[in-house]
Amino acid sequence: MLARKELPPEFVEWNKQWGAPYGHRSARLIEEGKRPVQRPAQAVADPANPDYGPFAFQHASGTRVHEYPWMFAAAGLEPGMRVLDVGGGLSGQQFVAAKAGCEVVNVDPSARDDYNVWTDPGYLPLSPELHQRINDTFDTDVRLIAERIQDADLEPESFDRVLCLSVLEHLDPAEAKEVIEVCARLLRPGGLMVLTVDLFLDLKPFGVLEENMWGINQDVGAAIADSGLVLETGDPRELLGFPEFDLDHVVASLPEILIAPLYPVMSQSLTLRKPQT
Repeated sequence: MLARKELPPEFVEWNKQWGAPYGHRSARLIEEGKRPVQRPAQAVADPANPDYGPFAFQHASGTRVHEYPWMFAAAGLEPGMRVLDVGGGLSGQQFVAAKAGCEVVNVDPSARDDYNVWTDPGYLPLSPELHQRINDTFDTDVRLIAERIQDADLEPESFDRVLCLSVLEHLDPAEAKEVIEVCARLLRPGGLMVLTVDLFLDLKPFGVLEENMWGINQDVGAAIADSGLVLETGDPRELLGFPEFDLDHVVASLPEILIAPLYPVMSQSLTLRKPQT
C-alpha cells in the first residue's frame, strides 16, 4: 500500500512516545524560512542525554512519520525475537526493537571506512564508534555489521523478522533482487520481512526521468518474484511492478496519499511471509 496522510491514532501515539521521526524536543529542528532542517549533530553533541530519543541521530524523510510506526505495527515484535535490520544506519528502529526485548543485528556497509556515503552539513555518517555511543545512551546492544547483507556471513534461517526501510530504491534492480533473496534465506520458516520502498513522482511511470539523486523507482514485483516469500500485507494496485499495479488508481488517490514535503516521494509498504514449508 501507499502511506496515507491521515495517520491512525495509534501511529500518532507511537510517534509521540518514541520521538519519531525527528527525535524529541524537535530534534533541534531549526526553522530556515519555512523548511525545518534536522540537526542530528546537536543530539550527538550531548550523546548521554536520552531525552533526544532514538530517532534524533539520522535525517528522516517526511514519509517516515508513517513508515516507522507502520513498520513496528506490521512486524509484531515480541521479546526474544531475533531481528535483522538491513541498512539501518543510525535510524531509531533498531534501538526501539532492542528496547522491545529483541536481539537486533544491523547490517549496513556504510559503516565501512572505504564506503562512499552522501554527506551534507549536519549529516552524521555511520561509524561503529558512533553506533556504540547511541547503544550506550539507550542501554541497548544492537550489533552492527559493516558489510553488505550479501557478504555478512549470517546463519541461514536464524531471524524471526527482517526490517528493510527505504533501502531498495537506492540499489540497481539486480542487487535489489539479490538482497531480497538473501533475506529470504536468513528468515526462519514462518518469519516475516517488513519493507518500505520509496516511489518517486519525478520518475517513470509518473515523471520523465529514469533516476534521481536518491535512486530509482524499483520494480518491487520483480525484486521479490523468485524469493519464495509470499505477499501478506500491501495493496498490489499500489506496488510498482506487481501485475495489479494501477497507475490510474494511484494518480486518482494522490490527494489522500502522504507525499514528503521537501521532495515528491511516496512510500510503498508491504510485508512478505516465508512459508512454513
